[in-house]
Amino acid sequence: MPTYSNANIIKPKSWEEFEEIVCAAAKNRWRSVDFTLHGRQGQAQSGVDVFGEDQDGKLVGIQCKNTEGGVSDATIRSEIAKAEEFGPSLSKLYIATTADTDKNIQALVRAISAARRAQGLFPVHVFFWNDIWSDLCLDEARLFQHYPQLRPQALTQAVKLGPTHDQRIFNKFKEELAFDPAIRLLRHHDFGGSFPKVAIRPLMNFIATWDQPEHEFLDVELQTHLKAFYDAAFAMGTAISRLTVPVGGGDLISVYADHQRSAGPRPLSVVEDAAELNKMASEFVPIYDNFLRLCRAKLEA
Repeated sequence: MPTYSNANIIKPKSWEEFEEIVCAAAKNRWRSVDFTLHGRQGQAQSGVDVFGEDQDGKLVGIQCKNTEGGVSDATIRSEIAKAEEFGPSLSKLYIATTADTDKNIQALVRAISAARRAQGLFPVHVFFWNDIWSDLCLDEARLFQHYPQLRPQALTQAVKLGPTHDQRIFNKFKEELAFDPAIRLLRHHDFGGSFPKVAIRPLMNFIATWDQPEHEFLDVELQTHLKAFYDAAFAMGTAISRLTVPVGGGDLISVYADHQRSAGPRPLSVVEDAAELNKMASEFVPIYDNFLRLCRAKLEA
């Protein structure tokens, strides 16, 4: 009998999507909502992309490799070395790959793990794509978040009647504050450098218009989280407006003004302003991510 777990599904192409799928699969495997993505691109991750605690409260780290061709001996050993720097210390490390199961890699990892256990070090394991997919299928709600095309027709009949008020609000939110370009900028940009003014415009437009009653959810939980997100967005946008100025003819903005660039070394105040924006952005983006996940779970399930 066909099941989700033996479906021939297309593997994720982007590393971001793969990391989110691995995180969801880990929540299912260890029955814990505490698994989360580690940091953001550009930040040192100590060989760990996803981390959380298992049923026994032991810290588990996962390194994601979107590599259909597999992982090499050198890559495995390199990621183990990086994970040694993760704090607090891991109880075990998993390397997740989109590659199909490989008995040679399994044997290699078993040998590495045995040697490490004998030294009192954390063991290492490999999640191949079929392992990840099987774990993701343990919870249909999480499965449908990533693969909505698999949702049974019976559960999608309501869509034919048209979106609800809250679904319309969420759709508008996704259109007006999509990942590109504003959230991508906040996730990946180092504010020590300049960036296009147009890239942050969707965030500023959101701040200007989304404090109105017509943008309120009827669902109390969603509206509470929308208000918290709006407050975080307002703080982020206000800080950018306060700490940056137009540079390079006006199309770019930066904490480092043109007149400061021509006056000598970068002032300490500029370094501090960039650090403040980097810190705020690293805290703001997860709020955006979690708000999207909550809306999807309630409105797209």
